[in-house]
Amino acid sequence: MFKKILFPIDCSLHSNTILGSIPYLKMVGMEEAILLHVIDPADAVQWESVEEAIAGRQKKAEEKMVEIISEVLSPHTGIRGRHITAVGLPWQVILETAEEEKASLIIMGSHGRSYMEGALLGSVTNSVIRKTKIPVIIAKILFVESDGERKPECMGMEKIFRKILYPTDFSEYSMSVLNVMENLETAGVEEVVITHIQDTRKLFPHLQHRLEEFNRIDSERLAKIRDRLEACGYKVTIFLKEGVPFVEINKIAEEEDVSLIMLSSQGKGAVKEALMGSVSESVARDHIRPVMIIPKNWEMGD
Repeated sequence: MFKKILFPIDCSLHSNTILGSIPYLKMVGMEEAILLHVIDPADAVQWESVEEAIAGRQKKAEEKMVEIISEVLSPHTGIRGRHITAVGLPWQVILETAEEEKASLIIMGSHGRSYMEGALLGSVTNSVIRKTKIPVIIAKILFVESDGERKPECMGMEKIFRKILYPTDFSEYSMSVLNVMENLETAGVEEVVITHIQDTRKLFPHLQHRLEEFNRIDSERLAKIRDRLEACGYKVTIFLKEGVPFVEINKIAEEEDVSLIMLSSQGKGAVKEALMGSVSESVARDHIRPVMIIPKNWEMGD
C-alpha cells in the first residue's frame, strides 16, 4: 500500500514530532521511512560563506537524523530507516526526491522552523501539495500542557485511517478518492463519513429554487457511494448540508471526531492547468484533523 514514506524534516521540534508516528504506520504497509533534510542556500548565505554554511548544516543534519532513526525505529518495528540531505529549493527537492525514490506517500506538517501556533500553511508544504504527483498527508500538530510546558503533539496518527471524512462533489477527481478508500481494508478503516456540501455561494440567490431538486439527486448519489463502501465492510454515515464547503467540512470533522480528512487535489471547478481546488486548499489550510490530499490521476500500487 504505502511501502515507502518520505518525511521532509528541518530538525525542528515541530517536524521531529511528526516522526513519532512512524511505528504506527506499519499497519498501512510502510516498510521504509526516508528522512529528507533540505538545505536552502538562500538561508545559508546569511551567516557565512555558502560552502562552509552548507557543509556545517549538512553535517549537523546528518548527525541529527542518524540519532532520530536510532530512537524512533527500533528493530521491533520492522521498518527500515534512511536519511538524505540535499541542497536546493525545499519544495522542489522534496518532489524530486519523492519521484527518484519512488515514494508512495509524503507526510509533513503545516509548518516547520518558522511554525507559529494558529498560523496558516507554510510555503513549502503549500507548494508540495499543489504540485505533488503522489498522496500527501498534512499532519495536525496540537500544543498540549506537559510538566508545565506547552509541547507539540502529533494528533491521531496512531490510527489515522480509523474514521475517514470523505467530502465529494461527485467530480471525476473526487470519485478517484473513493477508489483509494476501497483499497484500504488492511489500513484499519472502521468508518467513513461521506459528505456533500451544497455551496450556497453558488446556489443563492439565482438557483435557490432548485435546491430541493439538487438535494434529491445528490442524496441518490451519496447512497450509491455508501453502498460501495459498505461492501468493503465499513460503517458509513452520510451528511448532505448547505453552506460554505470548507467551513462545513471542518465542522463535520470536529463534530464527528474523524481521524483523517481525505480529498482530491481538484474538484468540479478544476481546469487542466489548475493547481489545487479551492475547497481542498482551504480545508488543508484550516484543517481541524490530519488531511490527505490525493492528486489527480494517481493510482494506488501494491
